[in-house]
Amino acid sequence: MTPSDPHPGAAALEAWGLARCPLRDLARLEPAAARLSAAFTDARPGAFAAYLDDPDALTAYALAFAPQTYARARAAIEGILARLPPFPERPLRVLDLGCGLGSAALAARDLLPRAECVCVDWSQAALRAAAELIPGAETHRGDLRDYVPKGRFDLILVSFAFNEAFPEPEAALAAIRRWVAALAEDAPAFLLLLEPADRAAAPRLHALRRRLPDLPLYAPCPHGGPCPMLPDRDGICHDVRRFRPGRPMTLLLRRLRRTVSDVKYALLAFGRPGGPQADGFGDPEFLRMVGPMDKAKGILTCRACMGDGALLRVELPAAALPTPRRHALLDRQRGDCAWLDGPTDIRRRVSGGTVQRTADLRFADEPPPTLDDLDGFSFSI
Repeated sequence: MTPSDPHPGAAALEAWGLARCPLRDLARLEPAAARLSAAFTDARPGAFAAYLDDPDALTAYALAFAPQTYARARAAIEGILARLPPFPERPLRVLDLGCGLGSAALAARDLLPRAECVCVDWSQAALRAAAELIPGAETHRGDLRDYVPKGRFDLILVSFAFNEAFPEPEAALAAIRRWVAALAEDAPAFLLLLEPADRAAAPRLHALRRRLPDLPLYAPCPHGGPCPMLPDRDGICHDVRRFRPGRPMTLLLRRLRRTVSDVKYALLAFGRPGGPQADGFGDPEFLRMVGPMDKAKGILTCRACMGDGALLRVELPAAALPTPRRHALLDRQRGDCAWLDGPTDIRRRVSGGTVQRTADLRFADEPPPTLDDLDGFSFSI
């Protein structure tokens, strides 16, 4: 992300950090960036602390880490919104729990410009920064482990704080139910949890999902069954998005021998009991990419988790697709959701049900076909 990108929240984070430490002085922040990097990786179980109270740590976080959280939250929210009915025409309310600098709330506000943000954290320094970054936001000092939302919200976000706050499953389940109870009743409201894409966080989110079958599931799975990626340790359920770091992030992380070309995250999103289901949920012709799109001889292929719970290899005949469409398909990323598209006689499973063939895919963020696009259909009154 850079200030020139069409992502104002990311630009705001970078501008806020550079106002406190210009590029020429970034070397001053390198020790703080190194400590934060260790806290978020090697020492992550002990990272639930007031690490942003130090001014240099707060600035280093704004420049090197918060933009990544923004990118993850934005991609996750955008993917869910593409599969839900539109929000009502009224001011929307967003609650960011464990907000830090408010990166997730910034992402939500960029996608939902009418949103009114409420940010909660136990770090006063972080809350002061969030108030500067999100003009008009309410800020409240509190611990998300016992925080009870006041009022109703259209979107509740907990980004990269949930596992540290709730190591015990029963407390985690109680918190999810407490937050879901605060979702608005007149909207397709949802709770979104974001965690690192690792072999501890992702299976833990899946285990919580299994114990909340009464809540509509909005992400990650397009089905309500067991995750087909976990039993044989074949992989973990997560999303991947390409990422272009700004110059301050590149400079700060260079000394740590770290580069960021993509961002990964595990996610779990619920609606309120009785709320609408996400489009495509349970549809055997709906899929979520769990691997990148790749080229093989005469075909485009990717691994996909289907709406009926099958884990398949999806094949599309490349020669039949226009060149711009092939490029668009190859640009798709792990976590994107789509429907099988094209003639029904091509949309079929082969090779013992391990391969799904289709002429094309219509992704959730693409508009549905118009009547002019439908060939081979007849209508009668």
